Amino acid sequence: MERFDPYGLLGVPRSASAATIKSAYRMQVQTAHPDRGGDAGRFILIVKAFDLLSDPEARRLYDETGNVDEDAVKSFRRDVAKILADMFDAAVGTAVATGLALDKVDFVREMSAAVRTGLADAQLGLKRMDRDIAALGALGKRIRRQGDGPNICAERLEAQVAAKAAEQAQARRRVLLLETAIVELGNYRSEVELIAALESTP
Repeated sequence: MERFDPYGLLGVPRSASAATIKSAYRMQVQTAHPDRGGDAGRFILIVKAFDLLSDPEARRLYDETGNVDEDAVKSFRRDVAKILADMFDAAVGTAVATGLALDKVDFVREMSAAVRTGLADAQLGLKRMDRDIAALGALGKRIRRQGDGPNICAERLEAQVAAKAAEQAQARRRVLLLETAIVELGNYRSEVELIAALESTP
C-alpha cells in the first residue's frame, strides 16, 4: 500500500506556508472534484491532506514522526463541515424569512459573507484575549514576592491566566476552522458542489 504523503498530494514542499498549502489545495480540488470529472478516491485523499496540513498539531506530529492522527484529521473535517452546515442553515433561514426565491439565492456567496463576518469577530476576540493574557502576565510580575512563602494572589492570578490560555487555544482553533471554511467555500461554484464534497469526505 502506498504511504500517505500530504505534501506530495498537494504538490508542496514540507516547508510550505499555510497560504501556499491553501493555494495548492484550491488548485487540486478544481480537477479532483468528482462533479468535475475527477476521481472520488483522489479527491478524498486531497481533502485529507489539506485537513492534516491545516491543523498545526496534526501537521507537527506528521512532520516529526510520519504518523497521521486520523482522529484529529476527522475531527478537523467534522468541525469545518459543521461551520459550513450552520452557515447554510442561517442562509436558508434568512432567505425564507425575507421571502427570497430560493432558486435565485447564491448560497455559497451568502455563506462566504457570513463566514467572513464570523472570522472577523473571532479574530477580534482573539486579539482581546492576547491583550488580556499579556496584562495578566504583567500584573503577575508586579505582585510576586521575593520570599518562598505562599502568595494567594499570585496563585489566583496564575489560575486566571491558565483559564484564559485555554480559552485562547479554543479561539485560535475557531479562527483556523473559519479560515478553512472560507477556503472550502472558494472551491465550489454552487451549494450543490459544496454539499456533495462535504458528503463524500469522511
